[in-house]
Amino acid sequence: MALSETDRTPGFEAGERALERLKEREEILQICYWYQGEGLGAAFTPQSVMPFLQAGPTRVAETFDLLVEDGDLQRGERGYEFTPEGKRKAARMFVETFTDFQQPGHGECQDGCCDGDEPCEHNHAHGGHAHPHQHGSAG
Repeated sequence: MALSETDRTPGFEAGERALERLKEREEILQICYWYQGEGLGAAFTPQSVMPFLQAGPTRVAETFDLLVEDGDLQRGERGYEFTPEGKRKAARMFVETFTDFQQPGHGECQDGCCDGDEPCEHNHAHGGHAHPHQHGSAG
């Protein structure tokens, strides 16, 4: 449902801005988590995450400061670092966001997964399609 200009009250616009800032915080936390997981360093700077964002340097620096205020990041000698709670939060968001992208595709599952005639019920997803399984003959 699209909103007309008359539906956009100052309170509504403030809410939109708050939601956008929340999304920016979450995006930066996830990028920092990925950055650290890839072995690119345990400390982050606004400049180190800029290539992955569509925001200007001032906005990114402000968001880092908000993450410090929130208790998710702390300032270190070489930049910003995760607090223990911030790292847990970033990990949870990263998993929620990227789990579907990290599942094996068709043909990438373990040997025997796609050999029978029942839907695949392994611990991994198959993009909503069924994989048959063979069954031994029952007496």
